[in-house]
Amino acid sequence: MKIAKEGLIFIIPFLVLSIVFLWFGLWILSALCLIIASKFTFFFRDPVRKIPEDENSILSPADGKIVKIQTCDNHPFFSSPVTIVSVFLSIFNVHITRAPISGEVTEIEYHPGKFFPAYKDEAGLKNESNSIYINGNDTNIIVKQIVGIAARRIKCFVIKRQKIIRGQKMGLMYFGSRVDIFLPKEIRLNVQLNQKVKAGETEIAYIEKG
Repeated sequence: MKIAKEGLIFIIPFLVLSIVFLWFGLWILSALCLIIASKFTFFFRDPVRKIPEDENSILSPADGKIVKIQTCDNHPFFSSPVTIVSVFLSIFNVHITRAPISGEVTEIEYHPGKFFPAYKDEAGLKNESNSIYINGNDTNIIVKQIVGIAARRIKCFVIKRQKIIRGQKMGLMYFGSRVDIFLPKEIRLNVQLNQKVKAGETEIAYIEKG
């Protein structure tokens, strides 16, 4: 199983402690450290994803469950109302976020903030977050990484003016969080509330053409 390299700083110390405790015959402490290392290994897993070929489909940016679908009448990045789809990630989900469309990263906005539970409405407005603006060939979107009550760090893998492709890894959030994706009016949704999705695989929407 492939592990995100960002997880090694959590995994390796507990593995070392497990070996040290085992050397001194402290079996219970050794087993406890090994269990903790296993939990971190599970959390930071980085499975291979099969990216759908249809370029007109918009992929889920995160693993988790759809907890909110709402309309926003005004947003400075869009000329018409937008649909916001919120994906909640529990500690059992893969926390690698992926690009929903191919295009160029035109802006990255980091906002420090509070740490409300990620599923609450306040989280989207007041929590620490990182918004990635993507201009695609046929549409523009925003992916907003939001930390929760347990997650206290966002790792962004992309930079401004970088060209990205659908399904590409864009970031990592630590220990439970939420991702909002902002979609323009011409997009046709393909998901519903409480549906489980996978980053880079689930087609959450389609670009209407013609």
